[in-house]
Amino acid sequence: MNKNLKENNHRDNPVDVHKIFENMNDNLEAVTKGTSPVGTSLWNTFISIHPADIAQFLSEKDKDTAQQLFLKLSDSLRIPVFSYLSYSMKVVCLSVLEDHDRAQVLSSLPLDELTDFFDELSDEELKKYIALLHKKDREEVLSLMRFDPQSAGGIMNTDVITLLEEFTIARSIQILQRLQPNVELHQKIYVTNQENELLGHINLQDLVLKNPQTRISSILHKNDLVVKADEDQESVASQMIHYKLMTAPVVGEHNLFLGIISSDTLVDVIEQEAAEDVYKMSALAPIRHAYFDTSFKKLLYQRSSILIILFLVQIVSSVIMIHYNDLLSGFLIFFVTMIQSTGGNSSSQSSALAIQGISSGEINDSNYKRFLAREVFMAGIIGTLLAVVSFIRVYILHPGHTTASLAVSVSLGLIVVASMLLGSLIPVLLRKFKLDPALSAGPFLATLMDVLGLLIYCFISQLFLGK
Repeated sequence: MNKNLKENNHRDNPVDVHKIFENMNDNLEAVTKGTSPVGTSLWNTFISIHPADIAQFLSEKDKDTAQQLFLKLSDSLRIPVFSYLSYSMKVVCLSVLEDHDRAQVLSSLPLDELTDFFDELSDEELKKYIALLHKKDREEVLSLMRFDPQSAGGIMNTDVITLLEEFTIARSIQILQRLQPNVELHQKIYVTNQENELLGHINLQDLVLKNPQTRISSILHKNDLVVKADEDQESVASQMIHYKLMTAPVVGEHNLFLGIISSDTLVDVIEQEAAEDVYKMSALAPIRHAYFDTSFKKLLYQRSSILIILFLVQIVSSVIMIHYNDLLSGFLIFFVTMIQSTGGNSSSQSSALAIQGISSGEINDSNYKRFLAREVFMAGIIGTLLAVVSFIRVYILHPGHTTASLAVSVSLGLIVVASMLLGSLIPVLLRKFKLDPALSAGPFLATLMDVLGLLIYCFISQLFLGK
């Protein structure tokens, strides 16, 4: 059997990838040297699994081992495996190839993936690798790199088929048959004029169902969504989900067609934006690379700088407690943590609802006032309920302290109302000012409510107790 066919024979029967990984790890030296029957057998089994699994195994190895295994792969398998590697591992594996092999591997990547890879390289690495590309590919990559990486232009794929409006069905089919192996083919094929202005699209089934002599211009469909090249990727993803689109065309100035954003890219964008939101909600600057691909120094800076800022803000709480020292020196001090934690929980709950609603498009410019009004009503009811529960709890534990119990319960109710209102309002305001609503969540809002909650508690208690 041909070696290339054998290596790409991905089995239909279930494969225990983890077991293969264990066997590879136990016999790694035999596999890399390839001098024993055991090593040869394991290698043949290893290269029969999916390229994504092979890439995962390489990514878990040290630099030298990963390079040895990558070099053992045949040219036909090396290319798909390379596409699944992380950016840092791509650089590691490229470094051991000859220039001819490097050019072959790089040229196999779609232009949008190639552009993303080059965006991660140092200037020195970029000059070295981009020189290996053919002139046409090099010019297209440089053209794509001028766009913001998180814009529609930065994530679009330019290596797609378009048809001219004057083409017939028969001629279009001939063009597709000639070009299809080298470019991606999607359900929608976009149509331009001689000036490359986007006119609309046809569907693949149109090429089958229509008369071969029918002109493309007579069966054009209007695009549900046309994306500007400088539009933010999160906005594009949201609109594509809204219209249930598998692809969306990207245009530049004067409606000139530039490329498309496909569902594959859409999945990547959603994952990236979700990860960024998680980082922001945890008071972390978004990490562009995988955890182990990010330097310890960079992680230390990103994590410590935010925590130091939040720590300094918390000093305000100490100032408030010092100012109200006489008030808090007795009975009331026992309920500070209850007050602060309840406020933090209430604000986190409200902000999570607001952020999710804004991200999904359910909360928008047309209904945000209705959302806020509903949250005001909700905050009033929940605040009242918790105030009643807290009064009962405090009074049962400390009978005879009726006024103090009222002070605690009223404070708690007001803090819950304030927390829920701020948790709902801040994400909406951030959205209004074109900022990410996720910035309002997590430690930032919790710290704000710790300070505000303590201030409300001390102020209300002073009013009730007259101290």
